[in-house]
Amino acid sequence: MNFRITNLGSGSKGNSTAILMGDKVLLVDCGFSHRQIKLRLVEARLERYTVCGILLTHEHTDHIRGADRTARQLGAPLLGTQGTLRAAGLTGLDHRVVRHAQKVEHAGFGITPLEVPHDSAEPCAYLVEAAGRRVLLATDMGTPEGLASGLATDLDYLYIEANHDAGMLRAGPYPWFLKKRIAGAGGHINNRECGELVAELARRSPRLQAVMLAHLSEKNNDPGLAKAVVRETAGKVLGEAVLVVGRQHVVTDMPVAP
Repeated sequence: MNFRITNLGSGSKGNSTAILMGDKVLLVDCGFSHRQIKLRLVEARLERYTVCGILLTHEHTDHIRGADRTARQLGAPLLGTQGTLRAAGLTGLDHRVVRHAQKVEHAGFGITPLEVPHDSAEPCAYLVEAAGRRVLLATDMGTPEGLASGLATDLDYLYIEANHDAGMLRAGPYPWFLKKRIAGAGGHINNRECGELVAELARRSPRLQAVMLAHLSEKNNDPGLAKAVVRETAGKVLGEAVLVVGRQHVVTDMPVAP
């Protein structure tokens, strides 16, 4: 059965990830315009597959920008928490409400929302089960504690935020209030916090194959630095898992074992 995980773009300008299983694609977030989503699906060689649903992690624009039009044009239902769907103004579309820590089945995918701390209405990460694999997608969280749940275990693939380098953020051009928000409990985790979380999840996931670092700040991070810090912090527990970085302007495939 076809199985792929492709990041269509990740960062403050837009986020979306496609999970292919068989002839169906599940989108996680839809933070680009509908036109951009279509172009990126073509670039990822996924345009011929049916988009069967769009998961929304929270209502910030860089995660829902194209959700309304894409859902309408493709006839794909939206899935999200009640708080997210209401805050995004999307309850008038075909949708399905999901609840933290409660697994649902959708188009053959198993989907479990996991609560994470972020300055939005009812944010979540998603544990997605597809084709016998377990994939955790977790970005936009101010602290890593939200994924301490025992549900985030036995992962095959991990898509996780490494938003900023703490030193670069402190020395960077952002105003103080924004720096405080980013580094705070409702903001984003930094490279070292990401590495610590990756290590914890890897300990619970002996078959972990690959990790993609996501939502990197273009002003307060560097892909090479993020990889180095996460690899160093996670240490030997990461084992042979491949470490890659999702980019803002190009699609990136997760290395998937056959």
